[in-house]
Amino acid sequence: MKRLTLLVALVLGLVGASFAGTVTLNETFASGATFNGTLTFTPDYSSLTAVNGVLSGGTYGVDPITWVWWPGGNYASGFGPQYGGNQIMDGIGINYSSHGTLTNFITLTWDFSGAPNLVLATPGGSGNILSGIGGNNVNYNDPMVSGRFSAATPEPGSLILLGTGLMGVMGAIRRKMVL
Repeated sequence: MKRLTLLVALVLGLVGASFAGTVTLNETFASGATFNGTLTFTPDYSSLTAVNGVLSGGTYGVDPITWVWWPGGNYASGFGPQYGGNQIMDGIGINYSSHGTLTNFITLTWDFSGAPNLVLATPGGSGNILSGIGGNNVNYNDPMVSGRFSAATPEPGSLILLGTGLMGVMGAIRRKMVL
């Protein structure tokens, strides 16, 4: 029984580790538009590596936001060691100048001093290098009015797969113990 308990703890630890660094972001902007998506961060939460979300409402329609301007980069580090910042964008990211389909981007700045609990922040106020009106806005002219990070929730299919695998492992161990 001790082996089974140890195995279950190990598997759950590995699953928990796989979700570390992934959070959900929900923002509302002055135009009434919203962004809802999942962000993946570097292990220390100082920079973004991936995004998958949707900007909707306002004048933006329904716009998938699927790439990070500079994965692993941090535009806000000059404002203090606890700040992260980057831009998340629509289209396919190659580089800004050759990206003919870029329509919208969201500047994003956060405080990661309490990581994994992140807080949206605007370091440097109006002097923020991400925008003339501060961080956390759409296209530099639609400021965020509310927003929050929360822990990412695994997809139901992933949880079913995990549960099925755990039941199989427990069944195999039980069978081995009976024999």
